[in-house]
Amino acid sequence: MLEQLQPLIKSSVTRSYSAGSTIIYQGEVPRSACLISSGVVRAFGISSQGDEQIVTYYTAGEFFPSSWIFGKTPGSLYFYEAVDDCQVAFVPREELINFMTGSPARMRVMLDYFTTNYAALLIRVNALEQAKAREKLLHTLYYLCQRYGKPKGSQIKIELSLTHQNLAGLVGVTRETTATEMSKFKKQGLLTYENQQYIVNSEKLLDLIGEDSLRDISIR
Repeated sequence: MLEQLQPLIKSSVTRSYSAGSTIIYQGEVPRSACLISSGVVRAFGISSQGDEQIVTYYTAGEFFPSSWIFGKTPGSLYFYEAVDDCQVAFVPREELINFMTGSPARMRVMLDYFTTNYAALLIRVNALEQAKAREKLLHTLYYLCQRYGKPKGSQIKIELSLTHQNLAGLVGVTRETTATEMSKFKKQGLLTYENQQYIVNSEKLLDLIGEDSLRDISIR
């Protein structure tokens, strides 16, 4: 969707954020919609125990916070933080809505965007409903491959930098459990990782999950 949003980005105020910088706080009433022109942003909440609970990641060409932009909530439901150095354009929400609904082509792009996100989040919910940490992580890897993966044959590179703590925050288990299971996956030939970059063997992943209905799904 980045190509469709370029006219808005070029005509808007753009700010740079370094990794770890907060863009929007939970409960804040944003002044504008945020459009990512480069980099990655994560949305997360904080539990009553003080643990970060990662909701999702946003990449270039996406905008947030959608619930506020489309008038469903009075403010931001989550914190939004730069994962790496990123550029964010600020656009009045009515201007963004009018722009995206102003032509059939842009409407189709926006429909595809929200449909893709909806399908991905259903996969993520299914992952969280798994009973054991191993199954939660396997299904979460499947979600990450579908949502952020770049396929090359039977290998899929997840185009996010993820620490074990990030994965633990996505899954809802401890970092120690995540590290243990990921080490097992590596020994089983399911994945390789270096510098927080993961390459997953998709056939091995589907075999370990054991649900044939997932083999024909492609939401990218």
